[in-house]
Amino acid sequence: MRPRALAFLLVLTVADYMLWNWSIAGGHDIVSLVAGLTLLPLGTVSIAQLALGTARMMGLLLGRPSHSARARRTAREIAAAEHAPQVSAVESDPPSSRLAA
Repeated sequence: MRPRALAFLLVLTVADYMLWNWSIAGGHDIVSLVAGLTLLPLGTVSIAQLALGTARMMGLLLGRPSHSARARRTAREIAAAEHAPQVSAVESDPPSSRLAA
């Protein structure tokens, strides 16, 4: 998840919590019910996205290559193997084995 989207999600969660807290204190039952029902899923998703973002940042900081970097490296290795010159069996034998035959 991009940092802007994560920030928007966190702001939305905090705003929902503030609305819920205000509506409970003010005796606005319907508003508090709606805000309370949306607060649990928003909080769950926010915490999950924060955990994933933290894990992703730790992976970048520790130097572990991402999945896309590994895929690009594998694609480069496959392309290099396809373009490598093919060596025949006669050329790869050491000279002593050719003399013995």
